[in-house]
Amino acid sequence: MLETIKEWRRLLQARKWMKQNASFLPAWHAYVGYESDLFDAFAEGEEAATVAANRGLDPQLLQNWIDTGLVLGHLSRQEERIQTAPTMLQYVSKSSPQSVGALLHEMMELHIPTLLRFPELLKGEQKPSFENEKFGSTVAATSSLLEKLAFPKVSHWVKNSHAQSVLDIGCGHGGYLLKLATKIEGLKLIGIEQNEDVVLQARKDTSSSPDVSIEFVHGDFRQWEGPGEPVDLIMMNNILHYFSPDQRGVLLDRARQLLSKNGSVSMITPLYMTSSGKAFSAAFNNFMSSHENLYGFPTEAELETIAGEHGFRVKEKHPVIREGSWYFVGLEQA
Repeated sequence: MLETIKEWRRLLQARKWMKQNASFLPAWHAYVGYESDLFDAFAEGEEAATVAANRGLDPQLLQNWIDTGLVLGHLSRQEERIQTAPTMLQYVSKSSPQSVGALLHEMMELHIPTLLRFPELLKGEQKPSFENEKFGSTVAATSSLLEKLAFPKVSHWVKNSHAQSVLDIGCGHGGYLLKLATKIEGLKLIGIEQNEDVVLQARKDTSSSPDVSIEFVHGDFRQWEGPGEPVDLIMMNNILHYFSPDQRGVLLDRARQLLSKNGSVSMITPLYMTSSGKAFSAAFNNFMSSHENLYGFPTEAELETIAGEHGFRVKEKHPVIREGSWYFVGLEQA
């Protein structure tokens, strides 16, 4: 009898994990649709055989993907024609300016493969090095998804601090700088970015706005001589994971050297193990610590301590995406 009970408990546990694994299916389906451009292929309604033939796809695998999409509600069927659901076309299509497909790309091709290597890494396998030149554009694209939520807090900080000049370290495609240029007149704006392809894209994006003047520098902030004169605000958005805990102090010291007398620092960054974002920050730090050149995010207390040790104090701290543990942090010189 006892063995029977144990076996039933084992089966219930297996069922539990099987059901939890099902929650992965929508993300996988959306990722395949985005990467293979299938949501656009079925945008107007099309037969599966036609799409398979036109795009040189495996008919059986495509049909299986379609069946999954019908179950999930990502697709609908009208007789023999398959059509993409409006929300998927808007948010997961490559052709949509509102697409979040870059986030799916990063999750499936960076985060999950790395986390699946965790057992080997635990046993001492050499940690991989994060290839910034290869994945920099992907990271820049996903970081830009935060801008709409984070920018109002950045803009508020710029206005309240009366900043006349802004330096963005790790500026990515320059989204924050471009938004500042269009919202606040007269700002001197400089962005520095280590990935050359990302810098070229930032310059291209800015060139479409002839009234906007932003200086983009290709280089490593730690080795850069700096702007010609002190700046009033230094932004550090989504860059802490590139600096070890010891080097974060060096980063703040370098910022102090480039700041004007009353200059300040602002950050958009996850914070580790906040009350409402523990699961996300735990997963993120596991990913970061699995690379030899990436580092986990600090807790709120750790950030306050390191700021204090290097001449700053935390003046403001506001959640940007609470469940994701993303925060806006404003530092002023002590």
